[in-house]
Amino acid sequence: MSGFLFISHLFSKERLLIASIALLALLFACMIYDLRDREVPMPLTVGGLVGAGVYALFIGLWAPVLLTIALTHVADFDPREKRLAFALTLAAFSAIFQPSAALICALILGFWLLWEFGILGGADVKLLIAATLVLGNPIVLIPIAVSGGIQGVIASLQKKRQIPFVASIFCGTLLFVVYPYFSYFLGKV
Repeated sequence: MSGFLFISHLFSKERLLIASIALLALLFACMIYDLRDREVPMPLTVGGLVGAGVYALFIGLWAPVLLTIALTHVADFDPREKRLAFALTLAAFSAIFQPSAALICALILGFWLLWEFGILGGADVKLLIAATLVLGNPIVLIPIAVSGGIQGVIASLQKKRQIPFVASIFCGTLLFVVYPYFSYFLGKV
């Protein structure tokens, strides 16, 4: 309880910095597993997603968290048309009930759809959702996409069909988190 009280008294920049460091530590550990074994342990990704959800609730992103929970349950529905209809409906209601988080809800739905159609793995999706919930800024996907593109080009030159995408998630998130500090210090010079 005392840890919660300590965190609640921090300013938003300090809270975000602590959450970003925890997120980067999680992504780094997941990247090591992905590079070594081509598989990330489920307790690590689920634990990270739960932690990100708790933090998101703490900063007021309740609709994306509820959408994430609902989509995990919708994933078991059969047939696929029923899953897709429920997912779209849930995302629409999430965006309606918390309009300020509509873009984050759309991204979570997009990640879920990428998993549903087999484009991304489950660990990748959970980590992308966790990064989006913790940082609360969809722009984090730009450096992740650029990192993934570079990784994809290198893999295609090496004639590889699959890439450990968690490395791109880590590198892109690291660039997103660190960039404001570098631009601050470069502006002082």
